[in-house]
Amino acid sequence: MKSLCITTLFFMLITQAFSADRSSLEYFRLSIEEIQKGLSFEESISQSRGATGTLTRSEVRKIIKHTKKSLEYSKFVKDDDLDWMDPSLFFKSLSKNYENLFREGLRLKIEAWNEGDPVIGLKANRLLNEWGSYYRKMRKKL
Repeated sequence: MKSLCITTLFFMLITQAFSADRSSLEYFRLSIEEIQKGLSFEESISQSRGATGTLTRSEVRKIIKHTKKSLEYSKFVKDDDLDWMDPSLFFKSLSKNYENLFREGLRLKIEAWNEGDPVIGLKANRLLNEWGSYYRKMRKKL
């Protein structure tokens, strides 16, 4: 009887370890998709008016809305889930880069649009571009 209890407990622990809830990865996907919507919107404006065209208030609000929504989704993403998804054996970097490049880039982008500060905007773009390069490489490994 004791061995049956131990075996059952062992099976339950192993099963739970392999079937852990990774629901925050859905928010990871949503955060990426949302910022891509915003970047696509910016690109369509740039293509139709050129790089020197001006934006309307509603267009600026739409850009900020997509960025804020992406940041909100990202707040539900757990580092443990990102580390689980990261294929690296020893040096897990997905969660660190998601925070330092992606989330920080989103925060700075929102700040830049709200404050009208192009220097902050350039830093935000640099961080988001670094994230994009990193993420494209990471996706090939997944």
